Amino acid sequence: MNIKKKLIKLTICSSIAVLLTGCDFFKKQEEEEYEPAVNNTSTIGDINTNTLKLSMNGSITEISCENYNESGVDISGLEKHVRNEIDTYNNDRGASKINLVEYKEDNGVVRTAIQYSDLDTYNEFNHTDIFLSLYSVSEVDKLAKEDADKHRVKEVYVSKIDLDSISEEELAAAGYTLEEIKAKQEAESKPEEATETDATATFTDASGNVSESADITDTSLMMLTTNADVNIIINSGNVLYVNKYADIVNDNTADLKGDGTAVVVYKFNY
Repeated sequence: MNIKKKLIKLTICSSIAVLLTGCDFFKKQEEEEYEPAVNNTSTIGDINTNTLKLSMNGSITEISCENYNESGVDISGLEKHVRNEIDTYNNDRGASKINLVEYKEDNGVVRTAIQYSDLDTYNEFNHTDIFLSLYSVSEVDKLAKEDADKHRVKEVYVSKIDLDSISEEELAAAGYTLEEIKAKQEAESKPEEATETDATATFTDASGNVSESADITDTSLMMLTTNADVNIIINSGNVLYVNKYADIVNDNTADLKGDGTAVVVYKFNY
């Protein structure tokens, strides 16, 4: 083969090599460009108290926090147990309505993030009775009257305690002093009919202003009622008012005390 033919052959081979290298480069670049992004954001984050997150699509995310340090419970198989419970529920209903999003264990403290498709699923799975509806003056006033009646019955019971049959230590354990009981026994012990004031619910907003139920006139607002000791977070929304059994933590969070029927009035930012 003469020198001219050798040069032509080398030139052709070099061109092919460059083309192949270029193809590999663009293929690699394309793979990198379309590689699925990995979301490492934690759903639990720094939350360390039982919390429910409400979303506009009706789904609910529960952040459950439990300290097993002094319980004596073996938690080595707890994650598997939780997954089995969820799988059993979903299989029984023929649909994936519950999902374990995240599980964390740190020195005996277990935190889980579980997503539920809707409130009915959450209530059924956890045997709870959380209620969501549009804000209703008549409903919150009804709850206020029921609460007033319960406290009135308690006051009557306290006023009838036989001081000769109970010690001051027992009274203290129940949250009373001897002087308080004596003062109550001097008061009228007969139950009274609920007054109009008893039947009117009052709410506090984030600024500490107090409003009566009828002062809240926006018929598009939502309300949540429950006796649970839990924090409520409104995703893409705001907590507007709470009754005396809850406190507003920030724009979208309410802290429910668990010592009475809490009412949280909120809205989503559609």
